[in-house]
Amino acid sequence: MENQEEQIFTNVKSINYWVFDLDNTIYRSNTNLFLQVEKKIGTFVANYLNIEIKDAKIIQKNFFYKYKSTLNGMISEYNINPESFLDYVHDIDYSILKNDEKFNDLLSKLPGNKYIYTNGSTKHALNVLESLGITEQFSGIFDIQNAKYKPKPDLETMKTFLEKFSIKPSNALMAEDMPINLKPAHTLGLKTLLIETEYNWQKEKNLNYIDFKSDDLQKWLKKIINNVFDK
Repeated sequence: MENQEEQIFTNVKSINYWVFDLDNTIYRSNTNLFLQVEKKIGTFVANYLNIEIKDAKIIQKNFFYKYKSTLNGMISEYNINPESFLDYVHDIDYSILKNDEKFNDLLSKLPGNKYIYTNGSTKHALNVLESLGITEQFSGIFDIQNAKYKPKPDLETMKTFLEKFSIKPSNALMAEDMPINLKPAHTLGLKTLLIETEYNWQKEKNLNYIDFKSDDLQKWLKKIINNVFDK
């Protein structure tokens, strides 16, 4: 176990670009904030297609697996206005997220720059970060509009993100709760951290593109900081 931990510490010493997914990663999944978004997505589909919510949920799930997001599916098959979709599904109650001074302190101790890379909107990301009190810790946000509505995991979009912020992959780490979204990062040379949640997003067993795993981002960062950066 000690050897494994020493290997982890060695592998993160050179990291000075920290890339974080937003939903169920930057905040704990048990807040159930994203469940609000999921429900709004289903309602949007039902209203737009004038169908029952149970049928909308089936389309929502199918689009997620076929197009990697419901939004991408609705654009591809129904040519919807993506901004109206994003505004609707992110009209949620953010008050369940509380100011987190301990998290803010942890982020401040990470060397280099920190970024949000999300399939959501910048407005949604800012609402989350402001609710947690950690907005000032981040050097940039790359949202679904920046990605031209091509959601993760898309290799070319990942390249665009890295180029936009001049991120050197060999000195970068990406944290994400959906394993498949870490594949492009691994392919391009970033270290990868999977935040494991109660949601079973993926049934794939071969996860050799995952470098680190944790069920708690803050706990993992605290360990890294205490053993590598805060000496």
